[in-house]
Amino acid sequence: MAADKELSGVYHLKYKKGEQVFKQNDFGISIYKVLQGGVEIFRECEGIEIPIAQLGAGSILGEMIFFLKSTEIRSASARATEECEIEVWHPMELLKEYEKISPALKVIAKQELNRLIRMNKFMDNLVIENQLASAESSGKEAPWKDKRGFFRKGTSLPCTYALAGVPKGVKKSAKGLIKNMSMTGLCLDVFSKNETLFPHNIGEVVAIEMVLPNGKGFRAQGRIVRITRNDYIASLGITFSDLPDGERKVLGFFLLPG
Repeated sequence: MAADKELSGVYHLKYKKGEQVFKQNDFGISIYKVLQGGVEIFRECEGIEIPIAQLGAGSILGEMIFFLKSTEIRSASARATEECEIEVWHPMELLKEYEKISPALKVIAKQELNRLIRMNKFMDNLVIENQLASAESSGKEAPWKDKRGFFRKGTSLPCTYALAGVPKGVKKSAKGLIKNMSMTGLCLDVFSKNETLFPHNIGEVVAIEMVLPNGKGFRAQGRIVRITRNDYIASLGITFSDLPDGERKVLGFFLLPG
């Protein structure tokens, strides 16, 4: 059953057991009230479902979109646990009533939502920490894959990088800025003028060294797989080719959602 359609008022939808009402990270603005049946709320992190709540008749879901206003991204998924009927509201229908309530009640509602957001992040962190610990004890790689490929974190971190095979007598290192990182690679922005020191070509091996915000040093070696250039910046897509276990652990904890 499709959900999160643009609505002009209030109407009812029916869901069969197992059907999804909405999905984490999808866009949507609708708010739902369970009239009959049951719905489970859960989050997904690194392929693991984290149960949050079991809701029955009279329960409201999708309300975080309404209160936060700053985003229309769903923070969790909702799925029918049995045949159910749900009333769907467009938030504009509620906004007029919400603006009439006491400012103190608005503050209380926002505080409770902030607590829920922190709890969601805490639960995500626990899942990733448990996977790291399990992988370390078993000697296996942590299963970082998700539906998008790998968890990627936006950054703006200065680093020093050097290309392997640079001719003798040529400056061997330069400065760059790492824009995002994952367990499999990173995006490195460098000044185009650096290319007068040594070339940046697809297939080149790059050694990278930096200090992470938590004070941990990080070193890795990778291969350039993508290059985007403009007048001032060359953006290098680099896939790790040599990431020792110690560096992998440091990077894993840095990538924890926070």
